[in-house]
Amino acid sequence: YNAEKDFAPIGLTVRFPMILVVNPAVPAKNLKELITWLQAQPNPANYATPGAGSPHHLTAELFREMAGVKLSHVPYRGAAPAVQDVVAGQVPMMFVDTASGQQFIAAGKLRAIGIANPKRVKNFDSIPTLTEQGLKGFEAYAWQGLVAPAGTPADVIASLNKALLAAMDTTEVKARLQVLGLEATPSTPAAMADYAAKERAKWGQVIKASGIKAD
Repeated sequence: YNAEKDFAPIGLTVRFPMILVVNPAVPAKNLKELITWLQAQPNPANYATPGAGSPHHLTAELFREMAGVKLSHVPYRGAAPAVQDVVAGQVPMMFVDTASGQQFIAAGKLRAIGIANPKRVKNFDSIPTLTEQGLKGFEAYAWQGLVAPAGTPADVIASLNKALLAAMDTTEVKARLQVLGLEATPSTPAAMADYAAKERAKWGQVIKASGIKAD
């Protein structure tokens, strides 16, 4: 299928801020120390992701490019095994989304170096942004939205969007998203289409420059 042509947007739901984390054995507590450590390694350091072409993979490649460091990609089949191997010390680092990494960061099993957000994230306030640590303009998210098959009547799309916005405005949903560190991004179908187009343009450049191919 063609994600751009085969679906009709209904509306955005959430963005997952991405956090650069390391195994606690890595002797770095901030971005400057991590870059120094990475540059001192005789071989490119490994980083884990939930899979080739995942938002985590793209974010790490953007980091590699902007930070000027050498890294080696280790793809997994999903976020859970990737996170577990960083926790176990099999791989030293990765970018993890807030939902997948929250419990491990809170328990001290992963050390957060920085968050790929323009400003600090509520419930993760102690984690400085990568931008404030010197990586100016570094911003990356995993994001989600709802779609319908292309050609779905406009009145149906409008009805679905109305129901989506109502659900996202409930106290229960807002509370759950806040606990997970997720940023609610309710939108119109047109706004979702515009956001998706901008994301394709931004990450298309990273994919092309890094030679990334999806599994």
